Amino acid sequence: VAFRIIDEQRWGGIVLSALALVGLMIVADNYKVARAGPVFGDATNIREISFQETPNLYFISFDALVPRALLNKHLQLDTTDFHDLFEERFRRFPNFFVEADTTKRSLESILSLNPSVYVSQLDALAARGNGNEPFLFSGQNPSPLFMILRNNGYEITTIYKDSWFGKKKGPYVDNYIMLRKYTVCGLLDPEIRALAFWGHCSRIDKGYLEGRRRYGHVYRSRASIMKVDVSGGPQFVMAHLNLPSHVGSSYRHDNAARFSAYQAKYLRRSNSAALHLDAIVRHLEENDPGAILLVYGDHGTRVAWGIELGDNPTFVAQAHYGVLGGVYPRETCAAYFDEVATAQNHMTVLDAVHALLRCLSGGESALAKPRNRTIFFGPARGQDTSIFDEHLYE
Repeated sequence: VAFRIIDEQRWGGIVLSALALVGLMIVADNYKVARAGPVFGDATNIREISFQETPNLYFISFDALVPRALLNKHLQLDTTDFHDLFEERFRRFPNFFVEADTTKRSLESILSLNPSVYVSQLDALAARGNGNEPFLFSGQNPSPLFMILRNNGYEITTIYKDSWFGKKKGPYVDNYIMLRKYTVCGLLDPEIRALAFWGHCSRIDKGYLEGRRRYGHVYRSRASIMKVDVSGGPQFVMAHLNLPSHVGSSYRHDNAARFSAYQAKYLRRSNSAALHLDAIVRHLEENDPGAILLVYGDHGTRVAWGIELGDNPTFVAQAHYGVLGGVYPRETCAAYFDEVATAQNHMTVLDAVHALLRCLSGGESALAKPRNRTIFFGPARGQDTSIFDEHLYE
């Protein structure tokens, strides 16, 4: 009996200790969340706008996706299946750039609608003594773009393979999908109306086989699936794919072996990405013909890694900021995209997003006054985006 009492006391103490530890973890986690947000930043320039049309919207970024001109110039590749498909089906934006050269900052600068808003969020968190960055993509911190979409009735879904953009869904998105959290077929959740995802619950399907016949490749990667219930109200889906992918930090352009390895990798992974894009476009044609699909690179290949901006400004600016981008269907909002193209010699992804918002709202701008065009991130930080006019590639 004595041994049983001692044993019960010991296990009881362990259980109480465990519960206390869990409680402390919950408190610490809530404290961390409280310290991290919400932070809106300097939103004084953001205006609410009303859409005249509310088509389903898809923003899909591919890692280090660059235009054919830079493919030729920097990688000595003529073309890829992705570029051929893109030219055939999309309106491509020439001399297209991003305003930040890392994935997270590039996409979250877009979500801020004005990069200075994102910078002010960074500053606000720093003032709190918190070293974390804001997490707009996962909805932990508010995004001006998401605010406008929600006010126009959109359900918002963001998708990435893991927790890079945040470990949990925040209140500013409706769905935050981290693909690796789900078992195969787990994404077919009837509670989630808007999903775009890759390689789950799929066999080598019609889209894959047609793409394979069309492009002549024997890849084993599965084709894309996109499921959308268009009856549930307008949907906004933003997803990022790690194809084709940029160089590593040890890459040097003058190293022949590393150049050849990256060249082959980029070609292979671009051709694979074409199968995904082909399946997405085919799905929209058949199931959501009124949708608008914006596709763009998150940043350049970074093949100028290790070279200072001042030593070779054109190479560095193009390699870090030059991207492929465009819209499907190609006639979408043509007058608004033409207006931007006429006004300046280059276009950024953020320019394209603002043109799309003006189109949907009948000409209203989401900004009260022109945005701050300072480049806040990457080797060209501190420069105005007009620097891109000095480094056009087309």
